[in-house]
Amino acid sequence: MALSSNSTFGNLLVPAAHDDDENQIRTLFTQVVDLGIDFRASDTIFSEETEASPSRISFDKIPESGLSYEELIQQFASVASKSSNWGSPNFLGFPDAANNVAGLAAALLIPLLNQNIANQEICSPEATFIEMEVVHWLRETLGYPVPETYTKASGIGGVLTLGGCLSNTIALLAAREKCFPGSGIQGIPVLPTKIRVLVPSVTEHYSIRSAMAWLSLGEKNVIRVPVDSKFHMDREALKQIIDRERECGNIIMASKILEDKNVWFHVDACHGSQLAFSEKHRYKLRGIGKADSITIDSHKTMLVPYNCSLILFRDPSTHVALSTNSDLILNTQWSLGRVTPFIGSKAFDALKIWSTIKLFGRRRLGQIIDERLELTSAIQDEVTQRPNLILLNKTDINSCMMVYIPFQIQEYCIEKIIPLSDADLEKINLMNRRIKDTVRKEGMYYIHGFPLQSCPHERFITPDKQVFVLRTMNGNPLSTIENAKGLLDRIERLGQLFFSEAGYRCIQAGPSLNHLRRAEDKLSHKIRNLFGNQDFVAVVYGSSALPRNAILSDIDLMVFIRSVEPGQREDMVTAFRSIMNQESILVDDEVPLSRKLSIPFELAARAAESGPVLDDAGEIRSICKTPEYLSSNKMLQRLIFGVLTTPNRIIAANANGASSFETLKSNAGKTLVGLIRQLHHASFSTTDEFVKLAISDGVRSGEQYLGYKDRSEVVEKLSQIFDKAYGSEYGRPVDPDSS
Repeated sequence: MALSSNSTFGNLLVPAAHDDDENQIRTLFTQVVDLGIDFRASDTIFSEETEASPSRISFDKIPESGLSYEELIQQFASVASKSSNWGSPNFLGFPDAANNVAGLAAALLIPLLNQNIANQEICSPEATFIEMEVVHWLRETLGYPVPETYTKASGIGGVLTLGGCLSNTIALLAAREKCFPGSGIQGIPVLPTKIRVLVPSVTEHYSIRSAMAWLSLGEKNVIRVPVDSKFHMDREALKQIIDRERECGNIIMASKILEDKNVWFHVDACHGSQLAFSEKHRYKLRGIGKADSITIDSHKTMLVPYNCSLILFRDPSTHVALSTNSDLILNTQWSLGRVTPFIGSKAFDALKIWSTIKLFGRRRLGQIIDERLELTSAIQDEVTQRPNLILLNKTDINSCMMVYIPFQIQEYCIEKIIPLSDADLEKINLMNRRIKDTVRKEGMYYIHGFPLQSCPHERFITPDKQVFVLRTMNGNPLSTIENAKGLLDRIERLGQLFFSEAGYRCIQAGPSLNHLRRAEDKLSHKIRNLFGNQDFVAVVYGSSALPRNAILSDIDLMVFIRSVEPGQREDMVTAFRSIMNQESILVDDEVPLSRKLSIPFELAARAAESGPVLDDAGEIRSICKTPEYLSSNKMLQRLIFGVLTTPNRIIAANANGASSFETLKSNAGKTLVGLIRQLHHASFSTTDEFVKLAISDGVRSGEQYLGYKDRSEVVEKLSQIFDKAYGSEYGRPVDPDSS
């Protein structure tokens, strides 16, 4: 077909009005391209107009009349101004930069060609073969066998999909058909509860669980396999799990690794497939050609615009087993629609990958991957040079995971030979989450952040603790180490700012008294002088009551006395504020100090016997952060009960006061066990069951529920309460009626 710059638009496009001329339409297209180029040329990722997550949104009614082209381009500009620019070299959170010329050019051409890959003969006479060629190239690159010629589309052994989630879903569909031949027609011959899919713990992608849910095979039937310190799946653990599940009569339908147990071996290579193009790094994919199926996201690895994902099969016949028969348009020799599950009409997205490979060639693509991983290594080295950042591990691909931990906190942990406590880790997680959110709002950089369920660090983080990590995943060839340094500088500055704003201090290391102990000594002396002529007990609670903390924020103090004499309450509040000021320790008076620094034992006894005040429906009321509620008797009763049933430490008391406090704790513990039974309308026979129900009702936890945090010390305290109330050892079943 001859191409001409003088081609007319009259036969091609439906104009907005009858008086539109060709020049107006051509100008519109030119302006659209210019707008897109200007958008991508900006270093800014999010503009000031971009709102991260509005709390609500509403829409106008459908327009009755249309816009002019000038007004339409203004609307496009408005959309662009509120969009995120993933092509900026400062965007380091994901590799999906989509800034290769061939891919963008193809993306412009695709809607103009308007091919439908469902049927080659009618809808895509050439596009079908372009997609097949892309699949052929990628199969060859990853080590799958490829024939010299093909006689039908279903023999290609792969297909483009709409994204990695769908590709992984199709892989599980093929695994199901391999495991249960004919199940697509007859249904699955076993209960879904007998089916198992094995994935690596910690690093599993959500798409596998989603796919199991979508296929009605059960999200809960996904089994996590332990990983090692490098987040590689533990092969021995995997073999043991397979043997154990089979002994129980369960069927292993698919696994992320291991093909020597007669299990469908699937590799999610949405990121990792890039290594196949690299001469230097291809060895990391050794053995991938043995996989039954592989998923690839080319929009992640090859700089092509969204969306371009593929599912490949080692044996094309396993792909054929997913065929759909339709005499309408699909039942033809070259119909890719027959072997593309879940999709009918499909765009010509393969052109983006095809044009990229054509323009760059395999060698240049390999160089791009090498340069990408060199930058990743440089970022990791830069992180290790910064005292306030912790590199969590070296990676095989282009990701770098880190956590902001102030250097003085690290020093304290090193000197005391302790990891971060649960309370410290909560504060660190909050800071890192706030860093990520602030970087996003500022718009100049982007780093990804997410909670990782278990991310051990040999020095600071113990296994099985949830950590909010910050992660770069560079992919843009325009990004340099200077872009990364700018981001890391911002992370450190924000971390220092937030640490200071929160009023946090590092508990002083070394032989001298630290701030916490010095403040407690002063408080103890003042309390004894003030209340020494009557029964009293002063306890610290919350994180300041826990051992091994490196971070001090505030001191939570509660004082119980037999009776309050005139002026004592005011004197206690004044003394507390003065001592906190002397030691530069934050004062938390969300619940007024006058309420919690002089509590009559009689009031505490009522709180211990009755527990938190329930609402009219007999449920726990979430804490309402209003001055009225925080200063109310209901809140005080709830706080007292919480102090009595969580870790606490006496800093001053006389004998009678200490004895009375022990009685209060014992009574509160019994009340708590009864309260949990009442709230959940169920009996429980083990300590573990009780602790789980005390921490969460399945929906709410923390201040939205009873206030107990999932800290090791809190779990231990709750366990002691249950064991004492029922005389059982930890975890041993007890008779629920023995009370």
